[in-house]
Amino acid sequence: MAIFSGIAAAIGGVFSAVSGFIASSAIGAFVLQTAAGIGLNLLAKAIAGKPQEAQFSVQGKLQSGGDLPRSFILGFGATAGSLVYVNTWGEENKTPNAYLTQVIALSDLPVSGLAELWVNGEKVTIDWSNGTYEQGFPVLEYRTDETNNHLWVRFYDGNQAGPDTFLVNRVSSAERPWGSSRVGRGVAYAVVTAQINEELFSGFPQFKFVLNGVKLYDPSRDSTRGGSGSHRLGTPSTWGGDGDHLPAVQAYNLLLGLTYNAAWFYGLQSVAAARLPVADWIAQINKCRAPIAGPYGSEPTYRTGGEIQVAAPLADAIEAVLTGAQGRLAEIGGTYKIHVGAPDAPVASIDDGVILSTEPQSFSPFFGLADTINGVAATYPEPAEGWVPKPAPALYRADLEARDGNRRLMADVSLDLVPYPGQVQRLMKSALEEAQRARRHTIVLPPEYGVLEPGVDTIAWTSPRNGYITKHFRVDGVADRANLDVMVDLTEVDPNDYDWNQNTDYRTPVNGPVGPIRPAPQIIVDWYAEGAVLYDESGIARRAAIKLSWDGEQPDVAAVVFEVRLAATEEVIYRGRTDNPAAGSILISQNLLPLTAYGVRGRYEPRSSRPTLWSGWLPVTTPDIRLTDRDVYLPGMLEEIQQHILRMTEFATTGSRAAIERIRQLMLDEENEASSNFIDRKVIREEVELKIEDTRAFVGESIILAIGPDGVITAVLNEMSAEFETGLATIDQLVQTEVSRIDGVLVATAQSIDVLEAQVDDVSASINIRATATAGGPSGGARYAVQVQHGSAGNFVSSALFLEATSGGLGYAGFVADRFYIANPTSPGSKFTPFVFQDGVMRVNAAVLASLIVGEIDAINIKAHSIDTDQLKIGGVDTTALALQAATTASVVANSAAVSGGWSTACQTSVSMAVGGTLFVLFTCRVDATSTDGSAFASIVARILINGGEYMQVVAGQSNGGTGNISGGSFSFVFPIAVGSGTFTVALQFSTTASTGASASASYSRLGVFGVKR
Repeated sequence: MAIFSGIAAAIGGVFSAVSGFIASSAIGAFVLQTAAGIGLNLLAKAIAGKPQEAQFSVQGKLQSGGDLPRSFILGFGATAGSLVYVNTWGEENKTPNAYLTQVIALSDLPVSGLAELWVNGEKVTIDWSNGTYEQGFPVLEYRTDETNNHLWVRFYDGNQAGPDTFLVNRVSSAERPWGSSRVGRGVAYAVVTAQINEELFSGFPQFKFVLNGVKLYDPSRDSTRGGSGSHRLGTPSTWGGDGDHLPAVQAYNLLLGLTYNAAWFYGLQSVAAARLPVADWIAQINKCRAPIAGPYGSEPTYRTGGEIQVAAPLADAIEAVLTGAQGRLAEIGGTYKIHVGAPDAPVASIDDGVILSTEPQSFSPFFGLADTINGVAATYPEPAEGWVPKPAPALYRADLEARDGNRRLMADVSLDLVPYPGQVQRLMKSALEEAQRARRHTIVLPPEYGVLEPGVDTIAWTSPRNGYITKHFRVDGVADRANLDVMVDLTEVDPNDYDWNQNTDYRTPVNGPVGPIRPAPQIIVDWYAEGAVLYDESGIARRAAIKLSWDGEQPDVAAVVFEVRLAATEEVIYRGRTDNPAAGSILISQNLLPLTAYGVRGRYEPRSSRPTLWSGWLPVTTPDIRLTDRDVYLPGMLEEIQQHILRMTEFATTGSRAAIERIRQLMLDEENEASSNFIDRKVIREEVELKIEDTRAFVGESIILAIGPDGVITAVLNEMSAEFETGLATIDQLVQTEVSRIDGVLVATAQSIDVLEAQVDDVSASINIRATATAGGPSGGARYAVQVQHGSAGNFVSSALFLEATSGGLGYAGFVADRFYIANPTSPGSKFTPFVFQDGVMRVNAAVLASLIVGEIDAINIKAHSIDTDQLKIGGVDTTALALQAATTASVVANSAAVSGGWSTACQTSVSMAVGGTLFVLFTCRVDATSTDGSAFASIVARILINGGEYMQVVAGQSNGGTGNISGGSFSFVFPIAVGSGTFTVALQFSTTASTGASASASYSRLGVFGVKR
């Protein structure tokens, strides 16, 4: 309806309280009562009880319960919907019920589609192109990295023919079933699934769904009824389009009645289309569609949209729709017509001579103070602020306030179905201008003016008596008198009231920020990579490297992590970090090849829990630094091992003591009630001590359990010591488990520490044993260290065993000792020949090697079946000690075919020995073993037969439960066999086992047999 007018505010109402105005329909009677029967309305409300007023503002909170009224969406509107079903399910990282799925009904009639989704007050982006998740389409703002999604949406527009299979097969449970019969025909609904994440969700997520609403019939798009287009009244499949958003089209469909599958749903029932004169309706629809300048470019003059509750009276719904178009609805002789916006061209003209002077006349030249308006304030749903009600910039007129005695007389308007800020301000301006038209006449005209239609027609009046020259008046009421004369109510109008200048009339509203406040992720500053060279102590270029640099003066940065990938394959070949970010640069050479293109990226790792971003991949090419004769060791191996020894030594010694001291401090904090980051903590401590003068014996056990917002820790610390005179012996044992969130990443650690120390005067001995297993985070891995030490006054002797499996893909096993040996077990006093490594020299009695790369050979005697060389320096090899026939016989055979199944011979050969000696048997092969799931198993076993009898077996490869898969792997084995004289047939056989879902085979086999006499 019209936003407001002085006439409508008067007790007399918009229509004259004349019996001829009473319409026969229910709506006509209702309108007449509203216009002329204020006393009747008050009495009726007092008798019947005032009903709940219809609400058309955006429903911003999710509704739940069994008595909610049905609703539907017209045009472009938002709703939080009503909760239909909710359940938790699934497991993620051993967390049960890690997923929450809600089914939310959005409209009880099918809609055109989902236009926007708002989550927790923030407009989000749905990745409609990613259909790989059974939960639905992921929401990009709730993704913690490129693939780790935490929120998904599935949407149904109401035309679905079957149930949601995800709900039926995955979410449904015995306690909360969702059966296959729950289709929701005709209901538009969404299925939203959230995965638990404390950083993303502080509670249940709140949603607003912005929909393009019900598809409507637009007579202006029906070429069979005077319009232009393919719409057909009896064929709903042809409906929909821009008319869905026009208030005239919406009112037309409400009066016709909305149906689903030919069943009435809302609106009038059984109203024939003939009662809605199509030509008049098309004219008003086109006025709504007419383009006008708006804040975002050209837009239709009038649009409305929002949620309509079916409990709302139809008259209220139509009034709310037409309010968004300065519209009026009239019932005339059983037909319904509307008028929107500016007055139309006059349908008739009168002058003073036409008016019947013998009949009474009335004239109201101005409003009373109570009905005077000189300013407008309006609220509307603002899409840019999450569809919450927002006040538009108030419209004031200083000239009108001065006219009204310097009073500001405001009118407040709620435009609940107008989510368009430009249209809101146009309505405010035109309504304020029209509210100044106070002249109202009631006159009687001859019978030929009986064709005038109230509420929609305009006439032009020329009156010297009143000073009118073709002045326009709206016909507000028409009453037929007994003698066929016509009494009319006229109110002045002016088309110029609806003029609009976008550049001068529009005032840009100030929209505040919406959505959750998240700290902006920090990207690494001044990230740069360039090829570099590693030089040795002589200044000789030895290795290709990459220099990484960044801004090292950023606060709250604990480390810089980086990744290196091969440019050709984009495979990440190295991951690392530096805990000295202030240095601003680092030189890396691990896994790098010379003259090779790489890509590198970096990221700050903060001390606090805040997000950081990876940089982009920077291209870099390493310099062309090749191996030289100095490269007995692999590039960087010595430096890497030295660093590893230092790191593991610190891990075993000072690291052990620091870990023990940390637990002691935690227990001390409990005793002192010091503040900490733990929510709850339990400490149990038992001690036994004896002390006589300087002699002391002590045993203590401490247990601590602590839970905090970022993790949990348990530890058991056993301590014992004995002191006597200048002697001291102590044992500290710590067993600890801890799970915590570090920089947003879950890290689990289990460790065991044993520290044994003994000292007499300045001589001390110690044993440090530490084992740590860490999962999660960039520093994950497993470490085991044993270090023993003895000495005094800076003169210590130590040995150590270090084992480490790093998260960077490397495994270490190292011994630190003055003398390292491996020996066969023997009886006491027996002679044995150990493998010994001392002072950088390896000493071994015998070695069988498949391949040997040596920089220099210094040998007393060389025995070989053959020697292939590009150059043989006789002076470098003593030919008198070169016995080429020392190997009495040799044979090598090969077979490329694949072998699978039971025992099958891959290669076989024979050799003859004239005298006793040793057979050296060498074989190689390619192995392939894969398994696809937790129950699949594949294995390859090789065996050697000597003259038909089994000599040995060895597992060449296996895969179990989808782990340890081998594709194109190689396996080699070499061993000596003491034999006497004779002919020996040697066979290589394979046996493969593969369960369902697995495969195993051996191929490209090669068997070599070498006979060497004693």
